[in-house]
This record gives sequence, structure tokens and C-alpha cells, in this order.
Amino acid sequence: MRRLLQKFAKCRVRLVRALIPLRSLRASVALFLFPLAALAEPSTRLDTPTTEAWTGQRISFFIELRAPGSFDGAPSFDIPRMPHSVVLRIGNPVLGTITEGDTEYFTQRHEFALFSQAQGEIELPPITARFSHKKGYTGPSYDVNEAVPAVSFTIRRPPGSEGLGFLVTTESFKVEEHWDPEPGPVGTGAVFKRTIVQQASGLTGIALSPVPSDDIDGIRLYAGEPEITDRTDRGSLDGERRETVTYLIREAGLHTLPAIRFDWWNPKTETLESLTLPEVRFSATAPPPPPPPPSPWRFVWPALALGLVTFITLFRARLLARLRRLRDLVDPPRRRLERAFLKSCRIGDPGAAESFWSQLRAASPGLETTPELRAELLVLHHIRFGPGTEAVRWAGAPLAAAYRQASRRRHLRPTDSSPALPPLNF
Repeated sequence: MRRLLQKFAKCRVRLVRALIPLRSLRASVALFLFPLAALAEPSTRLDTPTTEAWTGQRISFFIELRAPGSFDGAPSFDIPRMPHSVVLRIGNPVLGTITEGDTEYFTQRHEFALFSQAQGEIELPPITARFSHKKGYTGPSYDVNEAVPAVSFTIRRPPGSEGLGFLVTTESFKVEEHWDPEPGPVGTGAVFKRTIVQQASGLTGIALSPVPSDDIDGIRLYAGEPEITDRTDRGSLDGERRETVTYLIREAGLHTLPAIRFDWWNPKTETLESLTLPEVRFSATAPPPPPPPPSPWRFVWPALALGLVTFITLFRARLLARLRRLRDLVDPPRRRLERAFLKSCRIGDPGAAESFWSQLRAASPGLETTPELRAELLVLHHIRFGPGTEAVRWAGAPLAAAYRQASRRRHLRPTDSSPALPPLNF
């Protein structure tokens, strides 16, 4: 098509040169009759089908880009921020061409949506479009920064909704919730996750109301980032907002999560509707007290026992020798032999009495025997070594009495007059 237009323009120029001899006159007629594409300029255009809407309702407007040649790359838009309002770009642009005079323009029609919680008249500031284009189908690219003019919209608050605060305007609205785990009797420190999903037609998920996340007595709330999912199909828009709130049970007792109410205005029936997630109640019990910390002595006693066993094993001979010396100091050997001798006499054991007397006599070199003691010792020796005395029963009480009597009268002989050996068996 463009080649045909160029050939047609050349034919008209030749026709003018043949009919009009003067060069200056021919130039004036050519500029008047044959506008060149090179003089065409890109432009932007704002289209607002409507300028009135309910609170929270979608307001659609369009920005059309025009260029005297093909577009190069994807355009971008500097969307200003507005209080209590959200402006979004919807879907993909609609491409086309238009012809004005002898110039063909390429067009891109971009759709935008405005959602506002304001009331009264609001102004949408100018939106700057940034795009690149060619002059024709080939050649260098030219950058364009051009803003569309500002436009005003009127936002009306639905009757009866003045005290509701955040309001959604849609013809279809759904709310679902899921618990993990289901609320029930738990202990303190338990955690619940509650997922709330909102779905609305004609709205983006960003324009739906957020879930309350204020702390409750005894419960700590943690709100996660919302997940926004928008679906567009030939100009229609369905939005979804998914939020997960985590509840941490901090105190024991009966807890109540208040009901959550979602209000919306149905523009088709012009009625105010609502959905409510019911309140949730459950009880929490305090955990059992923790066990007392283990005593540090549980390690000390085994260590002491092990150290004691090791010490005794290494120094057993020395310890036994010291114990023997200590025992001899407290209870001398002579005294122990004397007790053993008297005991054998008491129970009538001549063999033991004979053995202990020999040891006692050796341990007491200064002991002087009395006639009574010698007489009883002869009886012991006869019972012990005499013939025919195996079945004779010996009574050692007289020998014990004689020994006690001799002990009371005992006196030590001088060392130089002591015999070299004690009398045999006496």
C-alpha cells in the first residue's frame, strides 16, 4: 500500500511539472496538494467512556498512541499515584491503523482501570506515555514522551454505606476460608493458619478489602503478603485476593476470634449486600510445667566414686599399711590376742585357746604366771595333748579367771634380768 502511495505521489509531481512551468509556483502547489508523511507527528489521545462511578467500582479509560510508522518495542506509562485510588493497566493493547489525508498512522489502544475509595470529584493527573516508532516501515527509531491531559471523575457513595469504610462494588462476590489445622482444644504455643480467598467480577484483586490483622487478647497475629490473581478475557476482569493469617496462641483460656464482615455494593440491583465469616471459639490450656533442671551433683558423685576407686587401686598397699598402723594404735595386737584368748576359753575351744595363748605369751614377755594360771594351763595341755582325752569336754572358765587374776598382778621384769626365752608353754 505504501509503495502504491509513493508511486501515485511521483505521478502527481510529474503532472504538476508539466502543467506549471514556474518552479516556485510548482512548489507551492505541491505542498498544498501533496502532504508528505515525513511532516506527520506522533500523538496520544485519551478516551473516557464514562466519568461517573460508585465507590470501588471499575472506571475504564483508554490511551491511544499514534505514530506515522511502525512501533518499535513496547511502550511504557508513568502512572501517577492518587490518594485512596488505584490505577492499573488492563490486558494487551489493540493494534490498528488509521489514515488521515495522505498519511497512514499506526495505533495502539491501551486500556486502564481506576478503582477509588474516595468520595466526590477526583482528578486523574496527566499520564506520560513513552514509546518509539519509525517513519515508515524501516529506518531509525524515534523516541516520544507525551502526556495525555488530566481528567476528572465523580465518585458516588452508595446510600446506606456511609459508615462502612472500605467498600467493593461488583455484581458477583465470593469469600472462602480454610483452616490448618481446624480450631479445637490446644495448648499454649499452638499455631493456626487461616487462608481467606476473595473473588469478585469486574475488579482486580488489589481493589478487594484486606483481612483484619489486629492482635487479640492472648493471641498474636501474623499477616502474610496477599496473593493477587487477575484474569482477563476480552475486556472482562475477574480478580482474586488470597491472604493467609497465622494465629499464635500465647495465653491459656477461652479465646474468641471475631467475625469478619465483607460488604459490597451490587450496581446491577443497586443493593448493599454482605458476607460474614462467623466467629471462631476454642480453648487453650497451659502446658505442663517443665521438669526441674538436672542437678549438677549427678555428675559429681560418679566422678568422686571413680576417683576413689582409682585412688584405692593405685595406693592400696600404702593405704593398708597405714590402716594397720592406725588399728594397732587404737587397738594394740596384744589386746586383740587377749580378747581372742578369753573368747576361746569362754566357748570351750582348747585348740583356739592353745594357739592364742602361745601368741599372747610371745607378745607379753614380761607376763608372770601365777600358780593358779600354771595349773589351769596344765589342764589345757593335758586336754590338748594327753592320751584318751579326745572325748573329754574342756571348760575354759577357770583358765580365763586365772589369767585375769594374773593380769591384775602383772609386773614387768628388768630388761637385763629377763630370760632370753620365755618358759615353754608357761
